Amino acid sequence: MDELKDNNIQDPIEIPIVNDDTTDKDSAKNVWHRLGVYKYASIAVTAFLVIAASILFGYCVMNIGWIIGACKRVISAASPIICGLVIAYILRPIYNQMEHWLENKLLKRKKYQAKPEKAENIAKAVSSITVVLVLVLAIAGVVVIVIPELYKSVVGLTTNLPEYISNAKTWVHGVFKNNPKMDESVMKYFEKLTDSTSDYINEWVPQISNIFDAVTNGLGNMMGVLYNIGIGLVLAIYILNEKDELTAQMRKIGYSVIREKRIGRFHEELKYADKVFSGFVFARFMDSILLASLYVLIGTPLGLPYVGMTSVVIGITNMIPFFGMYIGLIPCFIILFLVSPIDAVIFFVVDMVLMQVDANFISPKIIGSSTGLSGFWVLFALILFGGLWGFFGMLIGVPLFAIIYHQIRSFVDQRLKKKNMSTELEEYIRDPVIKKRTRDKRLRKIKADAKRFRFKKSKEKTESIEKP
Repeated sequence: MDELKDNNIQDPIEIPIVNDDTTDKDSAKNVWHRLGVYKYASIAVTAFLVIAASILFGYCVMNIGWIIGACKRVISAASPIICGLVIAYILRPIYNQMEHWLENKLLKRKKYQAKPEKAENIAKAVSSITVVLVLVLAIAGVVVIVIPELYKSVVGLTTNLPEYISNAKTWVHGVFKNNPKMDESVMKYFEKLTDSTSDYINEWVPQISNIFDAVTNGLGNMMGVLYNIGIGLVLAIYILNEKDELTAQMRKIGYSVIREKRIGRFHEELKYADKVFSGFVFARFMDSILLASLYVLIGTPLGLPYVGMTSVVIGITNMIPFFGMYIGLIPCFIILFLVSPIDAVIFFVVDMVLMQVDANFISPKIIGSSTGLSGFWVLFALILFGGLWGFFGMLIGVPLFAIIYHQIRSFVDQRLKKKNMSTELEEYIRDPVIKKRTRDKRLRKIKADAKRFRFKKSKEKTESIEKP
């Protein structure tokens, strides 16, 4: 009987408990939505932010002098850090090559295969010592060899300039002695040329001498420069040794605030910018050093005057594409013509030969096509940035414009792909009315791919049925 009673007892029905707080919150939220409170609140917040931004902008405009001064103080305080970043970026290719080569060599030994961290630490230490030695030797070479020779050439040119002009006039008179009219016409232009050259040299040479004197006597400024270079070098070594960790930290911060797709694209753009600058600016720098060294090796045995000064001018101006070779050639030729017309002709021939060798053999091997710009856009960048920033603009104008050009091209190609249009430049050269034709071509390709896919699937299905 007890068992029957137990069997007749039904289990209690579980009644779901409704959270009154949640229901109340949802109903209150719906009420606020119906009243439009959220809409007006968002408008009020937006208006407040716009007004606050306008006030902040007005304050910045009214106190622009103080803001610029504060920025200068920050930049001055951060000079060793900026110097370290620049040194690390310059020495990075040498450091990476040395570290990679030495680490691979060490890992081939059984002693380091069990402890790869030890091989990595040794490679980093040796690479750090190597880049420091390279930098110190480069600075010592400039201070010991280049600067004294340049100073000697500048002082000698200033001292002997009147004598050089007189000798050049005598030489011109001797060439045209049988034609008085031609001699008179040529001498007018020659005197104008010598006067302008003398004024230019007399204007700039004292400034150069003052720079040398300031470097020699201005111990305070020199100590400041040495301090920035020394601290920057130490910081550069830390940056090179910890570049993987620092890159990972920057990437981690980027992923925390930017979408994954955009951070990937940003990383690609940084890699492209690094490729352009390292492939153009630094390669151009190495090309200029090599060209100046070749001129010294050729000009010294030939007995050309002022080899140190002309080699420095040729090396610096060669950093500028296209115009650089002529910018360095013309003033050096005029100065050497005043010293000795025969030496000027020899210099002209040697410089032209070196230009051809550099343009056809050296430059393609070192620089290559690192910018991806045509000749027109290179000239456009030189003229634009040279007009904006002078000589410095001509140095960095081409790689900077190459990055801007790459950004614009990527944006245009992305927009064309969304419109199912071709991104190939040849298509637009052949047919100006490209829209319909490229769209039809893209649709035909999509239909053909879909047909091929359906045929492949049906074939696979047939083969699976036929299998026992």
